[in-house]
Amino acid sequence: MSTRSSRRVLSALAFTGLAAMQVAHAQATGPIDARAVWQERSLSACRSEQSPTAPDVCLLRTMQRSGARPQAIAAARMLVKANKAGFISAWRPLGKAALATVTYPFRANTNEGTLLIGSDGAAIDVDEGSVREEDRATPAWRAFAAAHPDSVPFAPADFVGSTATDDGGQRLLFSTPLMTCHACAEDGALLVAYTVDKAGIVRDRQLLTIK
Repeated sequence: MSTRSSRRVLSALAFTGLAAMQVAHAQATGPIDARAVWQERSLSACRSEQSPTAPDVCLLRTMQRSGARPQAIAAARMLVKANKAGFISAWRPLGKAALATVTYPFRANTNEGTLLIGSDGAAIDVDEGSVREEDRATPAWRAFAAAHPDSVPFAPADFVGSTATDDGGQRLLFSTPLMTCHACAEDGALLVAYTVDKAGIVRDRQLLTIK
């Protein structure tokens, strides 16, 4: 594939939507596949206060110097542009969709995240805005919040399984722990389902319950 073609395929990262409600929670990308995975090399120099370059610039240079694939560098560059300096560290196919694990090496906490990637290249950050306005209006959330007013979601979400839909698609289930602090016991878990149609496009998100 030519450099020009690669640039067309891996277009700039931007926020898009699951119909109207997805706008603030999904990222439109060019097709990202398993070639975007980078096996991390030492980034200690990038974390040093003596580093002459910003951490995100240092990350991209380290990836280039280590021989990372063009797809991996492009994916990391797109994350940097979205102000989420990181790289794709693992890939898991899920039928016609896939899960990409993102490592955020410069964060103090929550150094991993999950992108749900549809066949159309829409990469949805399942940890972004874990509790949405429509979730807060549900009886399940109102009851939980009344009992645990200080409890919040702590990423990353765990993929806990999938079920088939009647039209040949899938429902992918994710669980996010709810706690008052990193070292605290879990007060519960947010169970969310994403519906993927038979073509592999993510069509819907729904808060199922708080367990």
